[in-house]
Amino acid sequence: MQHTVQHTQLSPEQAAQCGMGLAIHARQTPQRLAIQSEHGVRTFDALNASANQLLRALRRRGLRPGDAVALLCANRPEFPETLIACMRGGLRVTPVNWHLTPREISYIVDDCEARVLIGDARFTEALQQVKASCNQALIGLAVGGDIAGFDRYDAALECESTADPDDAVAGSMMLYTSGTTGHPKGVQRPPNAPPNHQLVGMLLHANYQPGVSLDLCTGPLYHAAPLWYSMMAPLTCGVGTVLMDRWDPEKTLEYIEKYRITHCHMVPTMFHRLLALPEAVRNRHDLSSLKMIIHGAAPCPIHVKRAMMEWVGPIIYEY
Repeated sequence: MQHTVQHTQLSPEQAAQCGMGLAIHARQTPQRLAIQSEHGVRTFDALNASANQLLRALRRRGLRPGDAVALLCANRPEFPETLIACMRGGLRVTPVNWHLTPREISYIVDDCEARVLIGDARFTEALQQVKASCNQALIGLAVGGDIAGFDRYDAALECESTADPDDAVAGSMMLYTSGTTGHPKGVQRPPNAPPNHQLVGMLLHANYQPGVSLDLCTGPLYHAAPLWYSMMAPLTCGVGTVLMDRWDPEKTLEYIEKYRITHCHMVPTMFHRLLALPEAVRNRHDLSSLKMIIHGAAPCPIHVKRAMMEWVGPIIYEY
């Protein structure tokens, strides 16, 4: 179903400054694939429309620019919908690592001053404990099923307009550190902060081609690298992304072949596991669509990178 995009005639630069960049792609190429996942598919038009509905649902629950939202969600379409809604509603959104214990999650939800907790029903037990233990009165929205004490995400959206807001204001994202001493630390880039030069450089080098390119998200979206390099970057460029629910080496090859993936982000451990597959399995899949694999996380052993480049070609870039 195509939604009517009522977007004021902003330039792409103006739209990006107030969090409405996706609306440009929704207006220009509404039926292009934006999100492919095991939990649903979104065109650019549908993704934009759902983000608008969520923003209105949050406003209906009293949120105003400067307020915070916490998101505990697996790789599914509601994750980018939440981020996009917050980034055009002046809200501060914090994706939370769902591998943490309920006590650790509660600390982050409290510390980021979330007024709304959007949670995936896959993590019902943890979410109920978090909502019961947090200091402030939390509004809960449940994604993908019912959670006691939470409103249904889809029900909250269905009564709201899909039209673009005429008062969009840039929001922000605050991710929390891991592996540090003491409690995790929230790191916030203010709205319209100077661009991340590493990300800008990657975007230029990626040479995304809307309508041709397609990204594969191999990691959990609560992590900064998959979030920026495998979702926000391609969507910003009008390119869709395929979300893996859980990383698996052979399924990665299957997805690359099935969806004709052109770009993806990995870590050296993934390279090691891919190379450990039987040769017959590795040779079974057509990977010729790949144009760029970027990786970080840790230094990659020379012999591993050499073996990967001998397999897929000189398309692997370390940042």
